[in-house]
Amino acid sequence: MIEISGLKTYYGESLIIDSLDFSVADGEIVALIGRNGVGKSTTLKSIMGLVKTPAGSIMFNGKEVIDLPTYTRAKLGIGYVPQGRDIFAQMTVAENIELGLQPLGGKGKIPDYIYDLFPILPKFAKRKGGDLSGGQQQQLAIARALVAEPKILILDEPTEGIQPSIIEDIGVAIKKVNEWKGTTILLVEQYLDFVMNISTVVNVMEHGEIIFSSKTAQTQGTYIQQLMTR
Repeated sequence: MIEISGLKTYYGESLIIDSLDFSVADGEIVALIGRNGVGKSTTLKSIMGLVKTPAGSIMFNGKEVIDLPTYTRAKLGIGYVPQGRDIFAQMTVAENIELGLQPLGGKGKIPDYIYDLFPILPKFAKRKGGDLSGGQQQQLAIARALVAEPKILILDEPTEGIQPSIIEDIGVAIKKVNEWKGTTILLVEQYLDFVMNISTVVNVMEHGEIIFSSKTAQTQGTYIQQLMTR
């Protein structure tokens, strides 16, 4: 699905990631965790083409994408929900969701399963996105990213600032879309219990490199916590 090798990433003139090797296998729910500032979100932005990546390789389904613009990567099947969600506050819920069709040229229709995943959204279809709670906005952002039925869905801190009941709903939705559609999931997350509950593979990042990778079922949360706090 995704194979990253020798990746260098810059913010301005500052080198953030130096020679990263990282992979995401098809059909997995892959978590990337670690302390703040170690390069997790930068890795996601690198995959989406949102930061400078002058060296290395990013292969997506066997195709080199490191020099492709962000919109082309989206058309190839990479969905992305950034940290902070980036919904359009003055647009309605329905309008926000319809924007998810842009990678398909604005054509097609919203898949029915989107509303099965997030039944709260049709109830608020005419409400402005900015009037939703933080948890509802996160559900809206994920729904918008899924409308074009991406091959991989990338989520940056999906539980940040979300109330516990909606965190549980988001976890259920992630597992369902992975099961129902075979969508690969890559998420950056700080909430370890959430990661251990929904992921199939867990990776720990430190100083811009992967220092641990394992099937989640074969890993103890306490060991992951030790790696993150050492």
